[in-house]
Amino acid sequence: MTVQHLYPHDDTLVAEHVRMLTPADNDDGDSRQPDIVHVHGCWNYDIGRQALRLHRQGARIVLTPHGGLESWVIAHHRGEKFSKTLLWQRRLVESCYVVIVQGRMEAEAMKALGWNPRMETIRNAVVTNSITPEAMAANTGEVYRKVMDSNTLELMSDDCRRLLRLLLKVGITGDRRWISSDDSLWAAEAAAAIGEVQWRRLLIYADHENVRTIVDSGARHIDIKQPYLDTDTIKSYLPTGYERPKVKANDLLGIIGEIHKGEFTLRHLAELDRALRRSDVEDDWLLEAVAERQLTKYFRRLLQVLTEQTALDEGFLPVRPLDDGGTKKIRNLLKNHLRI
Repeated sequence: MTVQHLYPHDDTLVAEHVRMLTPADNDDGDSRQPDIVHVHGCWNYDIGRQALRLHRQGARIVLTPHGGLESWVIAHHRGEKFSKTLLWQRRLVESCYVVIVQGRMEAEAMKALGWNPRMETIRNAVVTNSITPEAMAANTGEVYRKVMDSNTLELMSDDCRRLLRLLLKVGITGDRRWISSDDSLWAAEAAAAIGEVQWRRLLIYADHENVRTIVDSGARHIDIKQPYLDTDTIKSYLPTGYERPKVKANDLLGIIGEIHKGEFTLRHLAELDRALRRSDVEDDWLLEAVAERQLTKYFRRLLQVLTEQTALDEGFLPVRPLDDGGTKKIRNLLKNHLRI
């Protein structure tokens, strides 16, 4: 994990705070393309612009306002260009994964603004003896870890995503013979090559989408040794209103109906795949029932996404999949399900 700190170097208190968080030989943090950009302070346009540029390149923003968003400070910045200044400052705060406040009053000020619901309180060892520099740095490191353990689909490599797809297929079918010998060999090699960081991302994502048991089953059937990771204990930031995916229906049409109503998660796709593989599915009946509900085109789009996410075999497709603009929207629903 690489972290880059952005802060006004002429502010001695903030500079000392950053020094306590970073190695002694590198008080600006890592200079490579960062995983996290930690912004200190507010109202510095150049710093804000740099942070948002790094954010567009894939970095996740953490903000420590250092009191800069309390009401009296905001009032101090009122002036001729206040509206524009406030606009970009709000945009920066809303783009953050989390805001680190340093006390109760600052937390109340952030809540009153309502710009970002994710807050962590860590005391500042520069101005108080209630926390040691070591504890402050450790607590901040835990926040970084929590940030990087959120929406891990976004951070997974292509090989990691492909491995997930194969594990889901084998886990759903319960039989490694449903994938080719070449795929089985590739999966074993990829599992060893992707490393612990990518495995961590895969397993956390599987947990958040409630397909961890399916993934574990797939790994066992292919004889893959995955790292031990108790995902129940891992802390992450999740979207407002997130609920652990659960498929309420136990029949094929019911699952399709749930997905169409907005319950679109990887767990729903896995259960739809499982239902389509059942031997008692009659294609003509299914297509007629879908047509009566005016869902034929939507169902075809779902089948396209299924072939991409769970590798549903052609023999279980009751109709030709459809890949169009509507399919892209469905893909994006899945892609953005855990996005902050």
